[in-house]
Formats: sequence, C-alpha cells, structure tokens
Amino acid sequence: MKRSICWILAALFLLAVAACGSNATEGPETGAAHSPAPKETQDDVVAVVVTPPPTQEATLPPAPTLPPELIPTPEPTEAPVGDPIITLVEGEELNVAADFTFSDPGYFAADYRGNSLTDRVTVKGEVVPYLTGTYELSYSVKDDDGRSTTVVRRVHIVPAEMPEIVMPPEKTVYLTFDDGPCGYTEELLDVLKKYNAKATFFVIGNKRRTDLIKRAYAEGHSIGVHTYCHEYKKIYKNEKAFFEDFQKTQEVIKEATGSYTRIFRFPGGSANTASRRSKGIMTRLTKIMEDMGYRYFDWNVSAGDSGGNGYTASQIKSRVVNGLKKHSDYAVVLQHDIHLNSVRAVEGILKWGQENGYTFLALDLTSPVVHSKVQN
Repeated sequence: MKRSICWILAALFLLAVAACGSNATEGPETGAAHSPAPKETQDDVVAVVVTPPPTQEATLPPAPTLPPELIPTPEPTEAPVGDPIITLVEGEELNVAADFTFSDPGYFAADYRGNSLTDRVTVKGEVVPYLTGTYELSYSVKDDDGRSTTVVRRVHIVPAEMPEIVMPPEKTVYLTFDDGPCGYTEELLDVLKKYNAKATFFVIGNKRRTDLIKRAYAEGHSIGVHTYCHEYKKIYKNEKAFFEDFQKTQEVIKEATGSYTRIFRFPGGSANTASRRSKGIMTRLTKIMEDMGYRYFDWNVSAGDSGGNGYTASQIKSRVVNGLKKHSDYAVVLQHDIHLNSVRAVEGILKWGQENGYTFLALDLTSPVVHSKVQN
C-alpha cells in the first residue's frame, strides 16, 4: 500500500514538472515580436491519469533443499513393550502370627498387554508357620514373548498377641481335672454346681463325650486340650505328631462348645521324661505353643490320684488341703476325674475351702501360669 502511494505522488510530481517546462519553452523566441499568451480554456486542459504499478506481496527466498540422499529416513516406531508384572496381595513384607498353618494372601500377574498370567506363576520357598523368624517366597512368571519377572515376598512369623496375666485375689484355687470326661464327670459337675464352684477340664479327645464337655462349658467351666490318644511315644515323636494329636482334640472341643480353646496341659506335664525319645522336644514345644498364642498349665498342688495309687477320697482331700495351705496366693490343683475317689474328694475340698475363705475359679488366658522346669 505504501509503495502504491509513493508511485502516485511521483507521477503527480512529474506532471507538475512537465507543465512548468512546457510554459518555459513556449515563450517568444529572441527577436520575435511579443504577443500576449492566449487565454487557457476548459477545453485546453488535458487530464493525465497515472496508473500505479500492480502491488506485489512480500515473498521470501526459497528454503535451501538437501539432496535426496542426504535426507534422513525416520526409524520405524514399535508398539510399547515391557516385562510381565506380578502384584502381591498385602505387599512384599508380610507379618503373620505364628500358627499351625500358613496361607499365602495371593498374587496376580499379567503381561504388558494386560493378559492374565496368574495361573503361570510359580512359587518357591517355604514358611514354617509355627517357628518365629523371616522367610522368603519367590514368585516367577514368563509371558508368551519369553519375557520373565520375579518378585520376592518376605514373611515374618511373629509371636501371637496374648492378653496380659491378671493376678487373682489371694486364696484363689484352680481345680483342674485331666483325662476325662467319663461317667464320673457327671457326678463331679453336680458337686461343683452345688457349691457354685468353677473348674477346668483338660480333656482327652478320643473319648468322644461331647455331651459332658458341652455341659461343663455351659455351666461356666473352662475346657482345655490335654491329648487325643494319650500315648506318649506317639504324641512326642516329633512336632508334627504333637500338632496332629492336639488339633484332633481341638475339633472335638469345637464340636461340643462351638469354639476352639487356647489353654492346654501337656500329657505328663511340661516336665515329663516320657518325651526323651525325641531329644529337646519339650523345650521346643513349650516355646512354639506360647508363640502361637496358647497357654499351658502345670500344677503346684497334686492330689496324687494318678496311676491308680489307691488313695481314698479322704486321703486325696487331705493332700489337696495341705497343698492349698502352702499356696496362700493361688493354687493350680491336679486331679483326674477318671478316678472315682478323686471325684468324691471334691466335695470335702470345696467345703473346707469355702469355710476358710478360698475362691474356686476356672482358668483362662489371663490366669497366672504354673510352669514346671522342663526336663527335655
């Protein structure tokens, strides 16, 4: 636009110059007679139209070009790829309370396209669920393209949480009865009910007297595991054998009461010597069972009624009463409800105890424990 205006102004300037020059040359020649200039009329004016040159858009010089052989060829692009992914349910660090068994929380696996590979995952490693410590499990998978992934989970087996022990009032008695239930147990339950006293029954599972276990539990007594078969050689062969015997009795208890128990008494007590066929097994079992959240109870007063020693009911009563006098804080009394004389001694024990300010309670997880010194 500016260029067009310049052209127009230049043309007007040239016209003006031409007009002035024309007037100058048309004057009288030298020596010629001067005559007045004729008067300019409308017809004498000649219109001059100046046409500007056509406008042009600004243009840039062409960009330099490379020879075809020098132009780089782009690399072909590939679809994104990657190794398979394994996701561990509950993460790579897992804390688990010690128990008889361990159950893997699970895992998922997929290739980079999102196709499931979970059923191809292989797991290596072992967890001993009843032994506290750290174990490693390795999870591996390979996809259809041959790409593989491995992840590791660390499983920490830790002691189970247990309630704190609560010390009872002085003169608390825990009557405990092993090896039942049997026909005498019914009579024993009647006596306990008469005196509103509570006791604990460490039962043998293979006797299958779930009716008596159920009654004892319903009347407020505690039920604990003793054994299923009471065969020392079989029970203490190894940890696995002990666990199998223990869990069989647990199932009988659950059938009768609707729940498992957390209290038990080792067959022969924790200080038994019958287990010496398996060196060190009692040392291991006492720790393992506590780590799994069970409490075991020995005794500090014995009725002396085991082994068919022939004590009368009166003699058994005297032995128990003398023992209670030595334990003014609390006493855990060992008796066997499979012996009639021991069952018939209970009424005299209860009567004497209540007359002398003793309270008869059932054991639970908060009760003070009595442990003998382990001999194996």
